[in-house]
Formats: sequence, structure tokens, C-alpha cells
Amino acid sequence: MGFQRHKCPWLVQVISMASITLSERDLNVRRNALHELFTPLRAGYSRVAIEFAKDRPGGMIKLVATDRKASEFHSGDAGFRTKNATLRCRYFELWQGTLKDRLSLYRAYFTLLLVDPETRSLPELLCIHTDPSDADDLKQGPHLHISCARDPIPHCHFPLEFGFLTDVLKDPQSLTSAMQRAISLVARDVLPRFK
Repeated sequence: MGFQRHKCPWLVQVISMASITLSERDLNVRRNALHELFTPLRAGYSRVAIEFAKDRPGGMIKLVATDRKASEFHSGDAGFRTKNATLRCRYFELWQGTLKDRLSLYRAYFTLLLVDPETRSLPELLCIHTDPSDADDLKQGPHLHISCARDPIPHCHFPLEFGFLTDVLKDPQSLTSAMQRAISLVARDVLPRFK
């Protein structure tokens, strides 16, 4: 486990690179619990399905939120409807095998997409990502990307739980709660602004 001193002189803090781990059995339990993340976005639609993707990038286990049934599911076209017909979302988690039959969270990515009926494209509006094992403390916890802004803004990381990383990254449940807070803000303040 590596350590890094924070780069801001006004906040001197030692942050360890997080290691959110669980067993494969616990990943199944997590899969069944992730539905709550998306409830505020859905209003009226049935639960989002959380599926294991058949494609496994780099041997990782990928969990994906989708509207599709498991029999017709391919992670490349995953995503789900929101209560606003002009917006869709994507969510996935990548879990990497570690020693002692444990899995470590590599990434959890939530993306809000605009439905363009003329081009049938889904341009990204914003993303909320977490990369717990990244050395950069701006990326470790949930952080916001404004995808639709002019360069270089889409590449900037706006941390949502900065100063509270130790609490947010202590276990899978704490990180899920932080992601749920961020996604709830999108449901409360972003979705109603699109007609």
C-alpha cells in the first residue's frame, strides 16, 4: 500500500491508496444491492438489472447496469432509461482479482447521456467516476467530469468527497453510499432541467 502527501499546501494530509476488496461471493451480494443507486433516476420504471458482462477486459469481472434481460445483454450496448426520456445512464464496475481469492475494485463509472433522436447518438453530458487504486487523490473517490464542456474541462477531476477520502474508501458500502449521494444529486437537480 503506497502513501502520498496531498499537493495543496493549505491541506496537509496523508492519503493511502485505497483497496476496496471483497470475495466473489460478496460480489454477488453487492450485485443485488446496487439497485438502490439508481432508484432516484428511474421513477416509474422497474429496477435496473445488474449483470455480469460476458466480456472480461484484462480478465477483470465487470458489473453493468442495464435495462436488458440477461439473455439479450452485451455490455457494449448497456445502459438504462431514466424518468426523463431525453436522458439515459450507464454504470459499470471493474473488479480485479488479487491474492487470497479477493477482488479489488479498479473502477466504478456512472455516465449521464443525452438522447439525440435525429442522429441516434448518445453524447455524454457528465460522468461520476471513482478509481480507488489510482495514485492521484483527486481520482480515488467519486469525482465529476463535465463531458460536454470545451477542452480541457472534460479532462478535469472535480472531487465530490474531498477531505473525506479515508471514510469514503474504507469499505465497499461506504463508497457505494458516496456514489449514491452523487447520483441522487443528478436525479434531483440535473434530470428536471431537461425537457
